[in-house]
Amino acid sequence: MRKTIYMSDPLCRLAEATRGDSRRTSGFSRRLGEIVERYQIMLDIDAQKLPELTDGEMEIMGEIIMGSVIDARKIRGLHLDPLDAATGTLEERKQLAAKIEPLTAGQRLALVEKVEGQI
Repeated sequence: MRKTIYMSDPLCRLAEATRGDSRRTSGFSRRLGEIVERYQIMLDIDAQKLPELTDGEMEIMGEIIMGSVIDARKIRGLHLDPLDAATGTLEERKQLAAKIEPLTAGQRLALVEKVEGQI
């Protein structure tokens, strides 16, 4: 199956790092497949360890995540974002922040994927 994908900066860097002598011998597709497969493994494992969120907490997470750029800074500070949200009561936002704070980076990514409906 042949697909056309947008070559974002990270994919361009990966293509450069895996460049071979020809299209047939370069490792870009293989390496990209490995990365996607490993990311899915991480999500599958870490999604099992997520705390239960109330409907209100999921609404707050939706406000925090939707339309945001998900980068290392966002993942590191994800536990602080509920405190600045407009959705929910102050108590709900504090409880959500407390649930997110102990999560690992992988668990936080799994939570983002869950909110986005990807897992």
